[in-house]
Parts: sequence; C-alpha cells; structure tokens
Amino acid sequence: MTFDELRYQFFQQLRSALVQLDGSHPGRENMRRDVLLTERLSDSDDSRMLIRFYSWQPWCISLGANQPEEDVDQARADADGIELVRRPTGGRAILHARELTYALALRLRDGLTQAHVYRFWHEWLCSVLARVLGAPDLVYARTQPDFPFLLHREPTRWLCFASSARYELLWRGRKVLGSAQRLYGDILLQHGSLLLDEGHERLPYYLRDCPNPESLSEYLRQRSATCAEIAGRHFSAEELASRLTDEIRCAELIAPQ
Repeated sequence: MTFDELRYQFFQQLRSALVQLDGSHPGRENMRRDVLLTERLSDSDDSRMLIRFYSWQPWCISLGANQPEEDVDQARADADGIELVRRPTGGRAILHARELTYALALRLRDGLTQAHVYRFWHEWLCSVLARVLGAPDLVYARTQPDFPFLLHREPTRWLCFASSARYELLWRGRKVLGSAQRLYGDILLQHGSLLLDEGHERLPYYLRDCPNPESLSEYLRQRSATCAEIAGRHFSAEELASRLTDEIRCAELIAPQ
C-alpha cells in the first residue's frame, strides 16, 4: 500500500475504534489493563483499534521497560503515598500526577508499521487538541533528538518530559505529551501521557542521588506545558477524554503539516 493509502486505513480504523473511558486506577492495575488490550487482540481475529483513556490514583512513578528501579528513592516515594510501577514500553521516568493517559492497541497489517501509527496518531491528536485547547500554536516535533547522548547526560537522563521525540506534541517549544510503544508480535501497544496540570515536575524529588532536585524540577517545569496553562482553564481527565472520544467518532483524514 502507498503512504496515502496507509494513512487512509489508519483513519478508518480510528473512526471505528472501541474506546474505553476507564477512570482512575493504581499504577499496576493501569499497566495490567494496558497489556490486556494486546492480549484481547492476539487471542482473536479482531482487527479493530482499541483505545483506553484513564488517569492515576494515587499518583505513580512509572519507569521505562529497561530503566533501573534503583533510579527511584522508593522510601521517599512511599512516604508521600506515591507508587512505583514499570511500563511495558520504553522511555524514561514519569510522575503520573494530573494527567490524562491513553493506551492504543491495534494489529499491524497491510504494510502499516509502528512508525506510521506513531506519526498518524500524533498528527491527528495535535490537530484535535489545537482546536479543543484554543491553541493554534500547538505543533508536533519535527526532529528526533540524540537519545543515546541524552541517556548518558546527567541529570536529565531520568526524565521523559525533559526532551521531545519526533511527532510528540509541543506548545511554544515545550512538551505537552510523551508517548512510547511496544510490539507483541504483530500487535502494537502505544500509550502516552497528556499533561493536564502541574504535579509531574516533582519527579526529581523522588530520584535517588539527584544532585539538585529543586533546580531540576524547575527545569522540568520550563521544558513542559500543561493543558491548563495552554487553555487558561482546568480540564478534568473525564472531560478531556470525553471530548477526544467525540473527536474519534468523526475523525477526518489529517494532511501532513
């Protein structure tokens, strides 16, 4: 299939996706439910896209699949009632605080790759959120950073929201959403965190041996942006999930910017 045909196929699947508004859950339960999406597809011939919107209660730090647990000061997190969980996908640490998280699962077929899904989903989400938040200057990143360099750079190597991958969403150069993927055979799991309000920037206070958590927290605040800041008002996870679900039902083909 041509690139345009693959794009058209993706948007067809998006419009017919099975969407679940799943409320708030503890970290391990959220990750279990994400993986369950892939198992549901692998155990059947279902070709639909599955999308789950959710949030986190209590707040939770998630680590990428290959990130050492020793990076986190577990005692400090426990004392503040913050859980620790490992994501099945890659990426770096996130403090899931006031955010809306999505999980997307679908079977890759007819030449559709995980790179296509990553691009098409973010192009669509950028267009929708620009309208919902009243932010025409919401864009997606056009370039890919040097992740091998960043992963060895102290101290920002720990932090997902310290840098943006290609196609992740930016507002005035600041990261709004971070996403990651994992393949289970021909089944793709992609999930991501959309910042609703502040809280995520406190992650450095729970990192072991972090030399200056106050300074790094401020750096993280400056490198990221929340929906509340962009729109000038607060969005609950439930409200934004409902708006996105409505947009999915009438998703139009998005031309590349």
